[in-house]
Amino acid sequence: MPPSPYAPDLPSLDPERVEMLRELCLDAGPDALHEMLGSWESEAARHLAEAQAALAKADLPALKASAHSIKGSCSNMGIVRLSELGRQLEHHSADPSISSELLTQMGAEFERAKGLLSELTAQT
Repeated sequence: MPPSPYAPDLPSLDPERVEMLRELCLDAGPDALHEMLGSWESEAARHLAEAQAALAKADLPALKASAHSIKGSCSNMGIVRLSELGRQLEHHSADPSISSELLTQMGAEFERAKGLLSELTAQT
């Protein structure tokens, strides 16, 4: 994926944070990391869909809330680039063209992060 002007030079994942999560899940059993990432994936997908719907309805408070949720959940999981795109969406939510561009980038980055996380969990 080419660098985004809204998240230049940021990696998709923070390897240190992802490793920390992996280590935390070791004591909880082999399925803990899979469950944690699955939960993140379903929540992020829901928030992205809500953001798209909010943009279509020009519901700025709902768009900002969805962007904020994406930003926070991704930050907690070490999903750096998508978190930054969420922060930018929250900041630019009043501009429909920027919001639309950001949501397109976020959708692509969400798919990229899912793939990288899937590779990671396959190693566990």
